[in-house]
Amino acid sequence: MKRYRPSRYALNFIRIAMAALSTAATVLSLRFLRNYPLVMYLLIGLFWSVSFLMGTILLPLYFSRTSYSVSSAAVSKFGGMIFTQRQFMKGSSVQYITTVITPFSGVTAFNFIVINALGGKIFLGFLSRNDALEITSTLNKAIEKRKEPAPKGAK
Repeated sequence: MKRYRPSRYALNFIRIAMAALSTAATVLSLRFLRNYPLVMYLLIGLFWSVSFLMGTILLPLYFSRTSYSVSSAAVSKFGGMIFTQRQFMKGSSVQYITTVITPFSGVTAFNFIVINALGGKIFLGFLSRNDALEITSTLNKAIEKRKEPAPKGAK
């Protein structure tokens, strides 16, 4: 089983996006809530507090705890922010795979894989482009190996 981790590029991109959103919210609050200074300062403080809490504590905790193990025999996911969860799926149960590779994925690492089975799915997120393609290739080869031959009477 090969082990994969979410890419740090995704963490950095999310942090930058949160800072940009907080800056935009600050500018909008200063412009449109000037007549209500208490509300304006509360909103600005709320935006920056949430951005700081998410960017320095919760998201790094999620990225450090999350890991994926993939082989042709099984797929497992371990992770979470505050509460951890474990997911396991036998390789023989995998029905199909959806791979999402976004534009600029080399910078953002917003690449995702959804592994579907009867009655369940596992979501692997924030993978580097190479890891996403490698996981997809491994699982597709495993699915191809177990293809059953057509019945003798069928065309």
